[in-house]
Amino acid sequence: MHPYQRTPRRLGIAAALCLLAVPLTAVVPAAATPQNPVTRSGDNWSIEAAAGGYVVTLDLESPLPMRAASPSLLADGIDLGPAIESADGLSLSLVTGDPDVLKTDSIELGWDGAPDAVAAAPSRARSLAPDTPETAALGRIIDADPSAPGAFSVARADYDLGDEAIALAGIGGIRGELTGAVYYPREKTDASPVVLLLHGRHTSCAGSGANPNRWPCGPTQTNIPSYRGYDDTANALASNGYAVVSIAANAINSNDNQLAADRGALARGQLVLDSLDLLARANAGTQPGLDPALIGRLDLGHVGLMGHSRGGDGVVRAALLNATRAEPYNIEAVLPLAPTDFGRMTLPDVPTAVILPYCDGDVSNLQGQHFIDDSRYAFGDSVLRSSVLIMGTNHNYFNTIWTPSIYPTSSSDDWAAQDRPQANPDCGSAQAPARLSDTEQRAAGTAYMSAFFRLTMGGDTRFLPLFDGSSATVASAGRADVRVTAHQPAENRTDIARLTTPGGVTTAGAARAQTCASLSERPVAGTLPYCASALGSAQVPHWTPATYAPSVAASPMLRFTWSAANGELRIPVPAAARDASSRQNLSLAIAPDESVVGGTDLRVSVLDGAGKTQSLLVSSLGNALQVLPGTAAPLRKVLLQNVLIPVAELSEVNIADLREIRLGATTPAGGVYVSDVALTTPGVGTAKTSARPSVSVADTIVEEGNGPATAGVAVLLSRASTVPVVAELSGLGATGGRMGLSLDTVTFAPGETCKAISVPLYGDSAPGTAASVSYPVVASVLQNATMGQPYGALTVREDDGVIVAGTARDSLPPVGVQGDACAEATAAPGTLAVSAADPRPGQSLNLSGSGFRVGEAVTLSLHSDPVELGTLISADGGFAAPVTIPADTAFGAHELRAVGYGSGFAASAAIGVVDPDAVIDPGTDPGTDPGTDPGTDPGATPGTTPTGAATAGTAAPAGLSTTGGDLLAPLAAALVLLALGAGALILRRRPAAEEG
Repeated sequence: MHPYQRTPRRLGIAAALCLLAVPLTAVVPAAATPQNPVTRSGDNWSIEAAAGGYVVTLDLESPLPMRAASPSLLADGIDLGPAIESADGLSLSLVTGDPDVLKTDSIELGWDGAPDAVAAAPSRARSLAPDTPETAALGRIIDADPSAPGAFSVARADYDLGDEAIALAGIGGIRGELTGAVYYPREKTDASPVVLLLHGRHTSCAGSGANPNRWPCGPTQTNIPSYRGYDDTANALASNGYAVVSIAANAINSNDNQLAADRGALARGQLVLDSLDLLARANAGTQPGLDPALIGRLDLGHVGLMGHSRGGDGVVRAALLNATRAEPYNIEAVLPLAPTDFGRMTLPDVPTAVILPYCDGDVSNLQGQHFIDDSRYAFGDSVLRSSVLIMGTNHNYFNTIWTPSIYPTSSSDDWAAQDRPQANPDCGSAQAPARLSDTEQRAAGTAYMSAFFRLTMGGDTRFLPLFDGSSATVASAGRADVRVTAHQPAENRTDIARLTTPGGVTTAGAARAQTCASLSERPVAGTLPYCASALGSAQVPHWTPATYAPSVAASPMLRFTWSAANGELRIPVPAAARDASSRQNLSLAIAPDESVVGGTDLRVSVLDGAGKTQSLLVSSLGNALQVLPGTAAPLRKVLLQNVLIPVAELSEVNIADLREIRLGATTPAGGVYVSDVALTTPGVGTAKTSARPSVSVADTIVEEGNGPATAGVAVLLSRASTVPVVAELSGLGATGGRMGLSLDTVTFAPGETCKAISVPLYGDSAPGTAASVSYPVVASVLQNATMGQPYGALTVREDDGVIVAGTARDSLPPVGVQGDACAEATAAPGTLAVSAADPRPGQSLNLSGSGFRVGEAVTLSLHSDPVELGTLISADGGFAAPVTIPADTAFGAHELRAVGYGSGFAASAAIGVVDPDAVIDPGTDPGTDPGTDPGTDPGATPGTTPTGAATAGTAAPAGLSTTGGDLLAPLAAALVLLALGAGALILRRRPAAEEG
């Protein structure tokens, strides 16, 4: 089997572990014993019995390379799913519930589900020389050049506030650096628009010596300055009037595979916003440690973001987080460069250009294409979105620090991993005529990055032809062959047929048309036919499955095939689109079918209301129907390209009365993919900060049960929307695990703020080897909403006891009977009543509470000290129990707290502990029982407020630092440290619906 060939089956997704910010030490199984044996093993791998299935572990000869792609494990070449890297980088582990894994003969390292190829070819630690002849004719070269130095000289202000200057978000509580370089126009007196550059995942620390903490770098190690790799782009922009800051993210790189639920997107996104906050203080002169020359020079009302590699999904997440802030920045442009997109994020209201390197040897499936595909119709917004494919470029050489000829430490030609072992004729490091040298690649990247920000932020429309799909280029891009597919803003576009849903077209002759989506063999089958089945994931960027949304339908479009030259596709023009006189182009996006070899052609015919027809060949308009270079994976890629027919050239028909567009075959057999038929005029559109609500997924914990059942997971909208909001929910369970795989489309009708989905559970009556197992539930491909906290966790408690190595262990406290998921997620505060508001140290009090789950453990504590006072079971959702105030409790105000172990609900009551030697109030009977409040009716119903009692309550809001979360956070942290057998013990708070 070819290493990239799709397989006829897929083992269960390994989601049971740990994708949720759990230390690896909490999920790796204990060493095998006779009672907990290794079920199957090889020279460097093992499979052990575990809760919910089997733990698969692969030991590595050397630390895992620092790549952008997500590491995975493959069993006999079959993808098991994403894996978690050990703290030392020397092993990968995951859990699968599929018993077929026991038939495995080999476990190997993969990247984004494809086999690792890095051992097949050595790194090329040298500069690449350009080759001739050129393989593609360049488009029109425009007069302006964005790389040309501008009117200003460039000054640079570096800053370094320390390696652990800031707490990072969503990455295990670690701290990271605030380090960067600011480039600004020296002579410019007014404030400059700000462009922030974020590097991606690369080696953080190089050199000798062990570094068990991974970050900061060890005393004998070198901190790799990846943030200094974009000097050319920074200087080009700064000399033309922009302030550019390039920031370091090595702490995140050192920990994201081990600790981040989303491989670090949240951490990077928050770091971007924290860095903008830092710049705002520097601009105001209130930030120590930054050059005073920056005061008044930064215009943070105009911000652009570029992110390379994992920095690409980082800047998209930053723009989404920004929309939820009370005082957001005005982000006017986002440019992901060779990006990852592990969670299928959608971004509204911001012009976006994704740069895709055709010879990317790291993110070889060019998954960043999803940013364009998923967002273009998701919001009804009006901004330009462009996919910029640069032939002959790899992943690394856009950054000088990742380029061997410039910075030889820990750098390489990433395409070398794909040469296996001889040089590829299209992307090979030395032989390929179309492969750009590192110098050429950096020049092309500088040209397009600079042009995009000057276009979108500076309104320099001279650079629009580089991003509107018309195949123009600039002199400084050299011989780079650049293919741009543009989706014009709504105000610049009249849709004829999106072709993303079935219906609306007809065929004639020997032809077939069907709406398709995705690559075959998704874990959960879709409702539409697959668009491709013969090609591998790396060859189909539109349809490659995302790590955390593996089954969500990808890039639906029309597949038109024919078996005779009379085959024809007929697309009617709706009445609202018949007058083309105000538009510049008739546009469609098109690519050869996966079955086509070499290329194909089509005849495009335009018909008007009088029956007149004008026809032309696609081949006369460009090379969109020529198969992209390569004959084997990861090349021979399928990517839609624009075909633009100038309306001014449709002289044979009435352009004010178009009625039908026909695509006719010109060969005996063939096929194409086609989408986005529209009348367009190039434009940038209008950037704005989204005012849409945000979507979050609630955490919850449930009992395992004794057989098949379902659990509810709440999906929350931060506030009601006036238009429908849609989200795709992926339950990343495991075949044979405690939670099964699931896929749901959730639609919030106007006015709704919570929707519950049901995920399958598979309980039993046998003891397990772990106290609980946690599974991610992830929201993706959002429509009409931004992203809040999209990674939720469903934790399943082992309720039949825990046995590890033949020894019984305590289970978790019972978590109770889950109620309605939305009711729990949005529950009103519970109550906690106390029989004496002013007790003495050592005094016994009666507490009563309500509003909890039936059957869950409730932990009582004196929160202010804090001191745990005991745990009881809420039999009917309420409780009544005596507690004793510890004898050493300090005098003064305190808070009693009750927290439900399963629901997370919290209730509290204020008390004032008094000095027993204080003067007794004359109105108090000194003979009164010290444990009884004189004003309390001994027969009062539990859960009601006794006379004179202090009562207060807080519902535990989802994952925020509030009254309800302060007690559970240390409790959960302590529990996570208990590695019981093979599973992680995880108890997390439900994430709050964020205001956005």
